[in-house]
Amino acid sequence: MNKILILGGGVAGSSLAYYLKLKNYDITIVDLNKQAGGLARTCYYAGHPYEFGPHIWFWPGGIEDPINNTIYKLSNHKLLYIDRKLNSFIEGDRCRYKYPIHYSDIENMPEKEKIYKEFMQNRGENKKLIEEQLPIIGTCTFKDYFTSAIGDILYNKFMSNYTHKMWNIPGAELQTSMVWADRFKHAYSKDEQGNKGIKGYDPIKFEEHTLGKGIKFQIYPEEGWNVIWNKMTEGCNYIQDEVVKIFDENKDAYVLLKGGDKHFFKDYKYVINTIDVDKLWGENDLPYTGRMMIPLLLPDLNYAFPEGIESLHYSGAEFQTRVTEMKTITKYESKDTLILIEVPVLPGSEVSFPANTIEYAKENNLFYDRAYPQQSKEAFAKFDAYVEKGRAIKNLIHCGRHAEFKYWGMPETVNSAYQLSENL
Repeated sequence: MNKILILGGGVAGSSLAYYLKLKNYDITIVDLNKQAGGLARTCYYAGHPYEFGPHIWFWPGGIEDPINNTIYKLSNHKLLYIDRKLNSFIEGDRCRYKYPIHYSDIENMPEKEKIYKEFMQNRGENKKLIEEQLPIIGTCTFKDYFTSAIGDILYNKFMSNYTHKMWNIPGAELQTSMVWADRFKHAYSKDEQGNKGIKGYDPIKFEEHTLGKGIKFQIYPEEGWNVIWNKMTEGCNYIQDEVVKIFDENKDAYVLLKGGDKHFFKDYKYVINTIDVDKLWGENDLPYTGRMMIPLLLPDLNYAFPEGIESLHYSGAEFQTRVTEMKTITKYESKDTLILIEVPVLPGSEVSFPANTIEYAKENNLFYDRAYPQQSKEAFAKFDAYVEKGRAIKNLIHCGRHAEFKYWGMPETVNSAYQLSENL
């Protein structure tokens, strides 16, 4: 039997389809959208391309890396190499600073003397972090690590409110295994108990630094992301429908679709789930934060941000988390510019918006009410219980950001699919 059923046609599902096709599997994909790619598909507003994100690919290694090579090949080698310049706006200072935080910017901050003092609390004379005085990323909360690394004032100025509104969970509860350790596995080390984590990561930059500096393969496809997802799912049986839930967790288990079709596990070599694991069981128990992306066309303005800045982070308690100028990424030629305003929303909050605008937003990839998992210890425990519940079904496998309850970008998600395909 070489048939595989993939639940979800987003980044994980599309990537799995591609890698498993190379091994001659017969692939069926079930997804509620008309086309593959999920939140990473490219849409257009007034001719300007954009994604829910936006989606810039950055992954260590060059073109020779297997997952980088996948994107290189499927994009027809048409890639834009990106130098990501980001800023933060601090309302209390009425000032725009570089992001990540630059040491040189402290001199311009009103509390600079106190900041310098706090900054050195866990650093040596050369300003280098003293690792043994720091919590281990992956085994502590977001607040614990970053207040130790940069001090309370900088943490509160740049991170506290931003983190809370980004994830709808305070930094004192947010686990760093979500935000950092899972995205930087190449830097893993272990503590004395053998727990995996990262030691000595410094969020402060002492020289000119753009996001992703030093990563060779930081790109955006010239033709947008749809060309990638379409090629990945080409030749697959694509069913546009929604998963209702799994029934009868035994040898006769099946997946029921909203349209009424039943897919029995026994008819497939593997059923690979890439959707939210609680929804797979017809439940809505895991905590998430959603997003609203508001596209705003600024007519007759070539660029809104100076100096090639891509995004401006709003680090206070404003509604928005960031504003991104898409032309800086896509290189789209126009006398106008398009900015995307990212606003966190809570699941179910579409009732707060006019119905026609939500219909438009969902159709054009601007609204998602379960975008990012809120990973506290309690949430991890709930997730583990769902995974355990599915162990009775021997050919059920979970893969991807939502199914594995991770804060992953595209590369981490594609890599998860690649690694799984290598082992099947």
